[in-house]
Amino acid sequence: LENERQNFDMALALAERARAIEDLLGDPFRGETAARIRLKTLESLGTIRRTQGDYARAEVDLQQALTLAAAQFGEASEEAAEARNNLAVLYKYWGRFEEGLQLYREALGAITALHGEDSLAAAILHHNIGGILHSQGDFAAAEEPGRKAWEISRRLLGEEDPRTMLDAAAYAAILDGLERYEESERLYRRALAIFERAFGPRHYEVAATLHNLAAVLAARGHYAEAEQHYRRALAIQEELLGAESPDVARTRNNLGSLLDRAGRPREAVPLLESAVAVLEKRLTPGHPH
Repeated sequence: LENERQNFDMALALAERARAIEDLLGDPFRGETAARIRLKTLESLGTIRRTQGDYARAEVDLQQALTLAAAQFGEASEEAAEARNNLAVLYKYWGRFEEGLQLYREALGAITALHGEDSLAAAILHHNIGGILHSQGDFAAAEEPGRKAWEISRRLLGEEDPRTMLDAAAYAAILDGLERYEESERLYRRALAIFERAFGPRHYEVAATLHNLAAVLAARGHYAEAEQHYRRALAIQEELLGAESPDVARTRNNLGSLLDRAGRPREAVPLLESAVAVLEKRLTPGHPH
């Protein structure tokens, strides 16, 4: 609940307390129910740490979750597929793209065997495969899985569901890479309206969509509106994630780049320098950011 409410420090403290209790219980805390509780705890720890940019510690938690899921439920189980997906999401953020892509494809194979191609679980994996190919700059390859994820969620959930719009926004990012800006701008504006209605104005997904909409507007030469959206995204991210987050650094970088293009280098340089300082600490040396 606290994670969904974006109270990440409190969520992390609660998850750490849960793990401490599980460890104290020791041997009696075994069996399928105990394994599911441990998996939920490890998934929470890893996901919150990934959101906060603590990638090394998140990897430890998510690797443990995958080991536990495979041992308790089997390598081809839904639980192991979900654990692979969670670890792959981390690797995408961290810049370990080939490892992440392999995990996504293994998870998709298991989910397809269990539920078929036309399931929400398959849509999530198509979404994520498109996202990691996008991060690698292979926009042409990313287009098909990104579009497929959006098509499945529209069929199963409807056009206006927030989950559908997460897929739409991810597909819009791929369209950006293909320089199909008019299409992507329409999708971002629609997603932003739905996210603000569903989640409220100061939410992680609202900030992410504001950032991406700003990037499209900057590419189209609409600097004033782009700056407005970048600054709003940055304020939300700093409040939710803190100054040392890679997401915050990426928005600072892009706002700085926009200000430089607009002929305002004195404002741009401090933003760019702070972004470099965070990204060099948090990301792998070969990461595109």
